[in-house]
Amino acid sequence: MLKNFEFVMLFFLVLFYGCAPRNPDESNKHLKLGVELQNSGNLDDAYKEYTEAVKWDKNNSTAYYQRGILSISKNNLVKGVEDLTQAIDISPDTARFYDARGYAYITLNDYSKAMVDYEKAVSIEPSNSQYINRRGYVYALLKDYTQAVKDYTKAIELNPKFEDAYSNRGFAYLSLNRFENAASDFTKALEFNPSRAVYYNTRGYAYANLKRLAEALADYDRAIMLDSNLADAYVNRGYIMLNSGMHQFALADFDKAIKLGLMNASNYNARGYAFANMRKYPEAINDYTKAIEIDPNFTDAYVNRGFSYFNSLDKQNALKDWETAIKQKPSLDSSLKVYLDKVKN
Repeated sequence: MLKNFEFVMLFFLVLFYGCAPRNPDESNKHLKLGVELQNSGNLDDAYKEYTEAVKWDKNNSTAYYQRGILSISKNNLVKGVEDLTQAIDISPDTARFYDARGYAYITLNDYSKAMVDYEKAVSIEPSNSQYINRRGYVYALLKDYTQAVKDYTKAIELNPKFEDAYSNRGFAYLSLNRFENAASDFTKALEFNPSRAVYYNTRGYAYANLKRLAEALADYDRAIMLDSNLADAYVNRGYIMLNSGMHQFALADFDKAIKLGLMNASNYNARGYAFANMRKYPEAINDYTKAIEIDPNFTDAYVNRGFSYFNSLDKQNALKDWETAIKQKPSLDSSLKVYLDKVKN
Protein backbone atom coordinates (compact mmCIF):
# COMPACT_ATOMS: atom_id res chain seq x y z
CA MET A 1 0.00 0.00 0.00
CA LEU A 2 2.86 2.38 0.83
CA LYS A 3 4.51 1.72 -2.54
CA ASN A 4 1.28 2.62 -4.32
CA PHE A 5 1.12 5.86 -2.33
CA GLU A 6 4.69 6.72 -3.32
CA PHE A 7 3.86 6.08 -6.97
CA VAL A 8 0.80 8.35 -6.80
CA MET A 9 2.86 11.13 -5.16
CA LEU A 10 5.57 10.83 -7.81
CA PHE A 11 2.95 10.99 -10.57
CA PHE A 12 1.39 14.10 -8.94
CA LEU A 13 4.76 15.85 -8.71
CA VAL A 14 5.47 15.20 -12.38
CA LEU A 15 2.07 16.63 -13.31
CA PHE A 16 2.47 19.65 -11.02
CA TYR A 17 6.02 20.65 -11.85
CA GLY A 18 6.19 19.36 -15.41
CA CYS A 19 8.85 17.17 -16.89
CA ALA A 20 11.59 19.83 -16.77
CA PRO A 21 13.23 20.46 -13.38
CA ARG A 22 14.81 23.87 -12.70
CA ASN A 23 18.00 24.14 -14.73
CA PRO A 24 19.43 27.70 -14.98
CA ASP A 25 22.15 26.65 -17.40
CA GLU A 26 19.67 25.12 -19.81
CA SER A 27 17.43 28.16 -19.39
CA ASN A 28 20.23 30.58 -20.23
CA LYS A 29 21.16 28.49 -23.25
CA HIS A 30 17.64 28.99 -24.66
CA LEU A 31 17.75 32.65 -23.65
CA LYS A 32 20.95 33.24 -25.56
CA LEU A 33 19.61 31.45 -28.62
CA GLY A 34 16.43 33.49 -28.41
CA VAL A 35 18.39 36.76 -28.41
CA GLU A 36 20.37 35.62 -31.44
CA LEU A 37 17.19 34.69 -33.29
CA GLN A 38 15.53 37.98 -32.37
CA ASN A 39 18.53 39.98 -33.55
CA SER A 40 18.41 38.15 -36.87
CA GLY A 41 14.71 38.95 -37.27
CA ASN A 42 13.38 35.45 -36.55
CA LEU A 43 10.84 36.62 -34.00
CA ASP A 44 8.57 33.58 -33.84
CA ASP A 45 11.40 31.17 -33.09
CA ALA A 46 12.91 33.67 -30.65
CA TYR A 47 9.62 33.72 -28.75
CA LYS A 48 9.65 29.92 -28.55
CA GLU A 49 13.20 29.95 -27.17
CA TYR A 50 12.28 32.50 -24.49
CA THR A 51 9.33 30.31 -23.54
CA GLU A 52 11.68 27.32 -23.27
CA ALA A 53 13.99 29.41 -21.10
CA VAL A 54 11.13 30.17 -18.73
CA LYS A 55 10.14 26.49 -18.60
CA TRP A 56 13.65 25.52 -17.49
CA ASP A 57 13.87 28.31 -14.91
CA LYS A 58 10.78 30.11 -13.64
CA ASN A 59 13.05 32.69 -11.98
CA ASN A 60 14.84 33.75 -15.16
CA SER A 61 13.71 37.38 -15.12
CA THR A 62 15.70 38.24 -18.25
CA ALA A 63 13.82 35.60 -20.24
CA TYR A 64 10.50 37.13 -19.17
CA TYR A 65 11.88 40.57 -20.05
CA GLN A 66 13.02 39.49 -23.52
CA ARG A 67 9.74 37.73 -24.22
CA GLY A 68 7.90 40.80 -22.96
CA ILE A 69 9.65 43.30 -25.22
CA LEU A 70 9.26 40.89 -28.11
CA SER A 71 5.50 40.77 -27.48
CA ILE A 72 5.43 44.58 -27.37
CA SER A 73 7.28 44.78 -30.69
CA LYS A 74 4.58 42.52 -32.17
CA ASN A 75 1.90 44.82 -30.66
CA ASN A 76 0.78 42.21 -28.16
CA LEU A 77 0.91 44.80 -25.40
CA VAL A 78 -1.13 43.01 -22.75
CA LYS A 79 1.05 39.90 -22.96
CA GLY A 80 4.12 42.10 -22.92
CA VAL A 81 2.98 43.82 -19.73
CA GLU A 82 2.29 40.42 -18.14
CA ASP A 83 5.81 39.17 -18.87
CA LEU A 84 7.46 42.40 -17.77
CA THR A 85 5.46 42.37 -14.55
CA GLN A 86 6.72 38.84 -13.93
CA ALA A 87 10.27 40.01 -14.57
CA ILE A 88 9.80 42.86 -12.10
CA ASP A 89 8.37 40.54 -9.46
CA ILE A 90 11.49 38.41 -9.74
CA SER A 91 14.00 41.28 -10.00
CA PRO A 92 12.36 44.42 -8.58
CA ASP A 93 15.55 46.49 -8.69
CA THR A 94 16.19 46.28 -12.44
CA ALA A 95 15.48 49.67 -14.00
CA ARG A 96 15.22 48.52 -17.60
CA PHE A 97 12.28 46.28 -16.72
CA TYR A 98 10.29 49.31 -15.51
CA ASP A 99 11.43 51.28 -18.56
CA ALA A 100 10.07 48.63 -20.93
CA ARG A 101 6.78 48.27 -19.07
CA GLY A 102 6.44 52.05 -18.94
CA TYR A 103 6.76 52.16 -22.72
CA ALA A 104 4.02 49.52 -23.02
CA TYR A 105 1.74 51.56 -20.77
CA ILE A 106 2.37 54.65 -22.92
CA THR A 107 1.34 52.68 -26.01
CA LEU A 108 -1.77 51.55 -24.11
CA ASN A 109 -2.49 55.23 -23.26
CA ASP A 110 -2.26 54.43 -19.55
CA TYR A 111 -0.04 57.39 -18.71
CA SER A 112 -0.53 57.22 -14.93
CA LYS A 113 0.88 53.69 -14.77
CA ALA A 114 3.65 54.69 -17.15
CA MET A 115 4.59 57.51 -14.78
CA VAL A 116 4.80 55.10 -11.85
CA ASP A 117 7.19 52.90 -13.81
CA TYR A 118 9.43 55.75 -14.95
CA GLU A 119 9.52 57.19 -11.43
CA LYS A 120 10.77 53.79 -10.28
CA ALA A 121 13.30 53.47 -13.10
CA VAL A 122 14.72 56.92 -12.30
CA SER A 123 14.85 56.14 -8.58
CA ILE A 124 16.96 53.05 -9.35
CA GLU A 125 19.21 54.84 -11.86
CA PRO A 126 18.97 58.58 -11.09
CA SER A 127 21.72 59.49 -13.58
CA ASN A 128 20.19 57.70 -16.55
CA SER A 129 19.34 60.48 -19.01
CA GLN A 130 17.19 58.15 -21.14
CA TYR A 131 14.86 57.32 -18.26
CA ILE A 132 14.62 60.98 -17.21
CA ASN A 133 13.85 62.01 -20.79
CA ARG A 134 11.13 59.37 -21.04
CA ARG A 135 9.63 60.44 -17.73
CA GLY A 136 9.55 63.96 -19.14
CA TYR A 137 7.70 62.60 -22.16
CA VAL A 138 5.08 61.07 -19.87
CA TYR A 139 4.72 64.40 -18.05
CA ALA A 140 4.08 65.99 -21.45
CA LEU A 141 1.45 63.35 -22.25
CA LEU A 142 -0.18 64.23 -18.93
CA LYS A 143 -0.02 67.90 -20.06
CA ASP A 144 2.32 68.87 -17.23
CA TYR A 145 4.66 70.71 -19.59
CA THR A 146 6.48 72.62 -16.88
CA GLN A 147 7.58 69.41 -15.19
CA ALA A 148 8.37 67.91 -18.59
CA VAL A 149 10.74 70.81 -19.30
CA LYS A 150 12.48 70.19 -15.97
CA ASP A 151 13.07 66.54 -16.83
CA TYR A 152 14.29 67.29 -20.35
CA THR A 153 16.64 69.91 -18.94
CA LYS A 154 18.00 67.41 -16.43
CA ALA A 155 18.51 64.87 -19.21
CA ILE A 156 20.42 67.46 -21.24
CA GLU A 157 22.59 68.33 -18.25
CA LEU A 158 23.50 64.66 -17.96
CA ASN A 159 24.00 64.28 -21.71
CA PRO A 160 24.58 67.60 -23.55
CA LYS A 161 24.43 65.81 -26.92
CA PHE A 162 21.01 64.26 -26.31
CA GLU A 163 19.14 65.15 -29.50
CA ASP A 164 15.78 63.73 -28.44
CA ALA A 165 15.81 65.67 -25.18
CA TYR A 166 16.30 68.95 -27.07
CA SER A 167 13.48 68.19 -29.50
CA ASN A 168 11.18 66.99 -26.73
CA ARG A 169 11.86 70.11 -24.69
CA GLY A 170 11.23 72.18 -27.82
CA PHE A 171 7.76 70.64 -28.18
CA ALA A 172 7.08 71.26 -24.47
CA TYR A 173 8.11 74.90 -24.87
CA LEU A 174 5.69 75.21 -27.80
CA SER A 175 2.88 73.95 -25.57
CA LEU A 176 3.85 76.62 -23.03
CA ASN A 177 3.92 79.30 -25.77
CA ARG A 178 7.60 79.88 -25.07
CA PHE A 179 8.45 80.22 -28.73
CA GLU A 180 11.95 81.67 -28.37
CA ASN A 181 12.98 78.74 -26.21
CA ALA A 182 11.36 76.31 -28.63
CA ALA A 183 13.18 77.79 -31.62
CA SER A 184 16.47 77.60 -29.73
CA ASP A 185 15.96 73.93 -28.86
CA PHE A 186 15.08 72.91 -32.40
CA THR A 187 18.11 74.81 -33.66
CA LYS A 188 20.20 72.74 -31.26
CA ALA A 189 18.52 69.52 -32.35
CA LEU A 190 19.30 70.41 -35.97
CA GLU A 191 22.98 70.64 -35.09
CA PHE A 192 22.86 66.93 -34.30
CA ASN A 193 20.52 65.96 -37.12
CA PRO A 194 20.42 68.57 -39.92
CA SER A 195 18.33 66.39 -42.24
CA ARG A 196 15.33 66.00 -39.90
CA ALA A 197 12.43 67.67 -41.70
CA VAL A 198 10.15 67.79 -38.66
CA TYR A 199 12.67 69.96 -36.78
CA TYR A 200 12.60 72.57 -39.53
CA ASN A 201 8.81 72.46 -39.65
CA THR A 202 8.45 72.88 -35.90
CA ARG A 203 11.08 75.61 -35.66
CA GLY A 204 9.22 77.32 -38.49
CA TYR A 205 6.05 77.18 -36.40
CA ALA A 206 7.90 78.81 -33.52
CA TYR A 207 9.25 81.53 -35.83
CA ALA A 208 5.75 82.14 -37.23
CA ASN A 209 4.41 82.72 -33.74
CA LEU A 210 7.27 85.16 -33.17
CA LYS A 211 6.21 86.99 -36.37
CA ARG A 212 9.55 86.08 -37.97
CA LEU A 213 7.74 85.07 -41.14
CA ALA A 214 10.69 85.05 -43.54
CA GLU A 215 12.54 82.61 -41.30
CA ALA A 216 9.38 80.54 -40.85
CA LEU A 217 8.86 80.27 -44.61
CA ALA A 218 12.50 79.33 -45.12
CA ASP A 219 12.12 76.53 -42.56
CA TYR A 220 8.88 75.25 -44.09
CA ASP A 221 10.49 75.25 -47.52
CA ARG A 222 13.46 73.32 -46.16
CA ALA A 223 11.19 70.82 -44.40
CA ILE A 224 9.25 70.16 -47.60
CA MET A 225 12.47 69.80 -49.59
CA LEU A 226 13.66 67.15 -47.13
CA ASP A 227 10.30 65.39 -46.92
CA SER A 228 7.79 66.15 -49.66
CA ASN A 229 5.15 64.12 -47.78
CA LEU A 230 5.29 66.16 -44.57
CA ALA A 231 1.69 67.37 -44.65
CA ASP A 232 1.98 69.62 -41.58
CA ALA A 233 4.64 71.73 -43.31
CA TYR A 234 2.27 72.44 -46.22
CA VAL A 235 -0.45 73.45 -43.75
CA ASN A 236 1.86 75.76 -41.82
CA ARG A 237 3.21 77.36 -44.97
CA GLY A 238 -0.32 77.61 -46.33
CA TYR A 239 -1.48 79.72 -43.39
CA ILE A 240 1.38 82.18 -43.90
CA MET A 241 0.47 82.44 -47.58
CA LEU A 242 -3.21 82.86 -46.72
CA ASN A 243 -2.54 85.61 -44.18
CA SER A 244 -0.18 87.33 -46.63
CA GLY A 245 -2.84 87.45 -49.35
CA MET A 246 -1.01 84.93 -51.54
CA HIS A 247 -4.14 82.88 -52.07
CA GLN A 248 -3.00 80.89 -55.10
CA PHE A 249 0.02 79.58 -53.17
CA ALA A 250 -2.10 78.94 -50.09
CA LEU A 251 -4.56 76.97 -52.19
CA ALA A 252 -1.76 74.79 -53.55
CA ASP A 253 -0.43 74.08 -50.06
CA PHE A 254 -3.77 73.17 -48.50
CA ASP A 255 -4.64 71.09 -51.53
CA LYS A 256 -1.40 69.14 -51.10
CA ALA A 257 -1.96 68.67 -47.37
CA ILE A 258 -5.46 67.31 -47.98
CA LYS A 259 -4.19 64.95 -50.69
CA LEU A 260 -1.58 63.69 -48.20
CA GLY A 261 -4.35 62.71 -45.81
CA LEU A 262 -4.91 65.74 -43.56
CA MET A 263 -8.60 65.85 -44.44
CA ASN A 264 -9.70 67.71 -41.34
CA ALA A 265 -12.25 70.49 -40.99
CA SER A 266 -9.64 73.23 -40.52
CA ASN A 267 -7.83 72.42 -43.76
CA TYR A 268 -11.02 72.30 -45.81
CA ASN A 269 -12.08 75.60 -44.25
CA ALA A 270 -8.69 77.17 -45.05
CA ARG A 271 -8.73 75.91 -48.63
CA GLY A 272 -12.28 77.19 -48.97
CA TYR A 273 -11.13 80.60 -47.76
CA ALA A 274 -8.42 80.61 -50.42
CA PHE A 275 -10.99 79.70 -53.09
CA ALA A 276 -13.33 82.44 -51.85
CA ASN A 277 -10.61 85.08 -52.02
CA MET A 278 -10.00 84.01 -55.61
CA ARG A 279 -13.77 84.44 -56.19
CA LYS A 280 -14.20 80.74 -56.86
CA TYR A 281 -17.34 80.58 -54.75
CA PRO A 282 -18.73 77.16 -55.79
CA GLU A 283 -15.39 75.54 -54.88
CA ALA A 284 -15.30 77.51 -51.64
CA ILE A 285 -18.84 76.45 -50.71
CA ASN A 286 -17.95 72.84 -51.43
CA ASP A 287 -14.94 72.99 -49.09
CA TYR A 288 -16.83 74.79 -46.31
CA THR A 289 -19.56 72.15 -46.60
CA LYS A 290 -16.96 69.39 -46.17
CA ALA A 291 -15.58 71.19 -43.12
CA ILE A 292 -19.08 71.36 -41.60
CA GLU A 293 -19.74 67.68 -42.37
CA ILE A 294 -16.58 66.79 -40.45
CA ASP A 295 -17.32 69.22 -37.60
CA PRO A 296 -20.94 70.43 -37.41
CA ASN A 297 -19.93 72.86 -34.64
CA PHE A 298 -17.30 74.64 -36.75
CA THR A 299 -18.70 78.16 -36.47
CA ASP A 300 -16.13 79.82 -38.75
CA ALA A 301 -17.06 77.47 -41.58
CA TYR A 302 -20.73 78.55 -41.33
CA VAL A 303 -19.69 82.22 -41.36
CA ASN A 304 -17.37 81.73 -44.32
CA ARG A 305 -19.85 79.66 -46.29
CA GLY A 306 -22.45 82.33 -45.59
CA PHE A 307 -20.24 84.95 -47.23
CA SER A 308 -19.65 82.71 -50.24
CA TYR A 309 -23.41 82.23 -50.59
CA PHE A 310 -23.88 86.00 -50.16
CA ASN A 311 -21.33 86.75 -52.88
CA SER A 312 -23.08 84.18 -55.09
CA LEU A 313 -26.35 86.12 -54.54
CA ASP A 314 -27.85 83.19 -52.62
CA LYS A 315 -29.25 85.24 -49.75
CA GLN A 316 -31.45 82.49 -48.34
CA ASN A 317 -28.57 80.09 -47.69
CA ALA A 318 -26.36 82.94 -46.49
CA LEU A 319 -28.98 83.87 -43.88
CA LYS A 320 -29.35 80.26 -42.81
CA ASP A 321 -25.58 79.84 -42.28
CA TRP A 322 -25.17 83.10 -40.39
CA GLU A 323 -28.12 82.31 -38.12
CA THR A 324 -26.53 78.93 -37.35
CA ALA A 325 -23.22 80.63 -36.59
CA ILE A 326 -24.89 83.12 -34.23
CA LYS A 327 -26.73 80.30 -32.49
CA GLN A 328 -23.40 78.60 -31.87
CA LYS A 329 -21.63 81.86 -30.96
CA PRO A 330 -24.06 84.64 -29.96
CA SER A 331 -21.28 87.27 -29.85
CA LEU A 332 -21.21 87.19 -33.68
CA ASP A 333 -24.59 88.88 -33.85
CA SER A 334 -23.15 92.41 -33.73
CA SER A 335 -20.42 91.79 -36.32
CA LEU A 336 -22.82 90.10 -38.75
CA LYS A 337 -25.72 92.49 -38.20
CA VAL A 338 -25.06 94.67 -41.25
CA TYR A 339 -24.99 91.61 -43.52
CA LEU A 340 -28.07 90.11 -41.88
CA ASP A 341 -29.93 93.34 -42.59
CA LYS A 342 -28.88 93.17 -46.24
CA VAL A 343 -30.14 89.62 -46.77
CA LYS A 344 -33.38 90.25 -44.87
CA ASN A 345 -34.27 93.38 -46.82
